[in-house]
Amino acid sequence: MHALVIGGGVAGPATAVALRSIGVDVTICEARPREDGDAGLWVMVAPNGLAALDALGLKQAALRASLVGAVGPSGFAPIRRAGLYGLLREAAVARGARIEHGRKLVDADTTAEGADRVVARFSDGSSLSGDLLIGSDGIHSRTRSVIDPAAPTARYVPLLNLGGFARAVDAPGEPAQLRFVRSRKGFFGYTTSGRREVWWFANLPWGAEPSRRELAAMGRDMLTDRLLDTFAEAPSFVADVIRATHTDLYALPTHDLPTVPTWRRGSMVLVGDAAHATTPTSGQGSSMALEDAVILAKCLRDLPGPRALAHYEQLRRRRVEAVVELGARASAAKVNGAVPHGSLDWVHDYRVDWASPA
Repeated sequence: MHALVIGGGVAGPATAVALRSIGVDVTICEARPREDGDAGLWVMVAPNGLAALDALGLKQAALRASLVGAVGPSGFAPIRRAGLYGLLREAAVARGARIEHGRKLVDADTTAEGADRVVARFSDGSSLSGDLLIGSDGIHSRTRSVIDPAAPTARYVPLLNLGGFARAVDAPGEPAQLRFVRSRKGFFGYTTSGRREVWWFANLPWGAEPSRRELAAMGRDMLTDRLLDTFAEAPSFVADVIRATHTDLYALPTHDLPTVPTWRRGSMVLVGDAAHATTPTSGQGSSMALEDAVILAKCLRDLPGPRALAHYEQLRRRRVEAVVELGARASAAKVNGAVPHGSLDWVHDYRVDWASPA
């Protein structure tokens, strides 16, 4: 079997690693023409995500790439997003997958030989064929609309996400512990290495969705001034962290996908944010993608193609849609000041048993 994996973020390379473990030939098709060594901010990989990495044989590598080289007090590991991308891609290639850059999907269809073969067509006029096409191309997935032209698009959540990395500044808290500061105008979260290094994010209520042009016009000085005003009443270390940030501020609007009615068609299927994007507030985007990768590979290992894809969806849909709803409630709480209640054990305690039959 040859699988075409569309997208090289978290879900795509993780799926490639899982598929290589069951002997599937894999080509990852990444739209970006080259590696971006400083892409994005950072993620807190949750205990369930670390368990999925363990099933892939990558937990220790992920911890080595994390902020402090170990899990934090709550069992989470803060990792730069670019670092997580890198270790997953390196593992995929080391296990025999191929990565082809500049492959931006525009369409896909079944071949004349039958619905068990699929051809992916790219923006440069090239094409590739395989037995399976896996859409791991994120919240704005092209694969999703290829599978279902009536598929929903991302929903805007009225929050602007910002964040960065600061050095030579002190912030309270144990190393790798996620801490929060709430103000009347916004929400600030951070973690620290214990060596005067701070990784942080901020959520600012933002009524209308900013366009790309508006985002591009938000220069560093403007954003810094807005952040300092937002957190003027917060403890003084918050302003120190903002001023000490040595990277771009990565301002992005918040989106989610409450539900995607159609995950699969023929030999095509969705994983990760393409199927179930949650807001960053849930802390589960990367962990859900990692779970998808392991479970899809299990299903393909143990069941014939169409049944495997159907069973994968059956196993995943209820859980991931509940996590998306959780993220939506938590994001709303940042806007209206409410405090969400309820245990998250059902999210964090989830484990994929690779050895058991699908």
